[in-house]
Amino acid sequence: MKNRNKIISFFAALTLFATFSVSLAAEMLTLGYTNLRGAKVPVPLGVDEGIFARHGIELKMVPVSPGTLGVPKLLTGEIALFLGNSEPVVRAIAVEGKNLAVIAHLGSEGFTLFSRPGITRVEDLRGKKIGSSVDGASVDRNTKKALRKLGLDPEKDVTMVYTGFQNSSDRLKVLANGEVDATVAGSDALPDLGKDMDKVHALLDLVTLGIAVSGADISAEKNILAKKRAALQNFVRGLEESFRLARSQPHLARRTYEKHLKISNNLTLDWMVKDYMSAQVPVRPAPNPRVIEAYIEELGLKKSDVPKDVNRYLDASLF
Repeated sequence: MKNRNKIISFFAALTLFATFSVSLAAEMLTLGYTNLRGAKVPVPLGVDEGIFARHGIELKMVPVSPGTLGVPKLLTGEIALFLGNSEPVVRAIAVEGKNLAVIAHLGSEGFTLFSRPGITRVEDLRGKKIGSSVDGASVDRNTKKALRKLGLDPEKDVTMVYTGFQNSSDRLKVLANGEVDATVAGSDALPDLGKDMDKVHALLDLVTLGIAVSGADISAEKNILAKKRAALQNFVRGLEESFRLARSQPHLARRTYEKHLKISNNLTLDWMVKDYMSAQVPVRPAPNPRVIEAYIEELGLKKSDVPKDVNRYLDASLF
């Protein structure tokens, strides 16, 4: 019995030592994020399941809102990684020559143009109030882009209403309350309306217009890529494992949404998981050149001399 207790104590001490050794070896990386909805779910899931820790990374997640603040925070070193829409990063590289790169892509987000139930045709939007977020923000740019593709000039044919709400749920509530006639929002936020769901109408999926919003890209400052290459490679290994787990274990994705988004409504959670599982995501989370090309094209409409080489904007060397 004494020998058995000694053996148990030995292995307990060995486990404690191993855990302590790993914690000493772990390198901390700070990741800023705009939100943890949709395709971003593998990152918090990986933290909760200890995946990044097993790869030697202590990942500290901090909110960054609005997402345009991601660029200055990367440049000052306040954060090592930024999870969110990569358009501000691409713009900073193209226009200001900033030393940044998009290093991963977790998938595009599905956005829908919602309207009041009485508006069932695109033509009916003419002369109406279109709810947006903040002038120049990602949602605003894509709303205006969608309107132009539909043959409507956002400056002349409609009235843009800046709600100040970056969150899809809040913009849908503004629509349901009748304050605007239409707005662009993530379809996964629809259940948040509860009994008011019948007060909005899904008019058009932006994907049908060729608009797929990449709100789940990861970017970094290039000097950090050089200085902390080993740590970032470990981060990417953890990211790939988390990415696979999120897709193969829907209950873990559900639990992650519930915890980090503080959602208790089962209908909303079921909807979000279904939306994520049915979404088209890449085989692996390497940076997506097509996303970058779309942003370059958008920037080129205003500034013709932006660099066109997509390799200037991304770095896939960690994969």
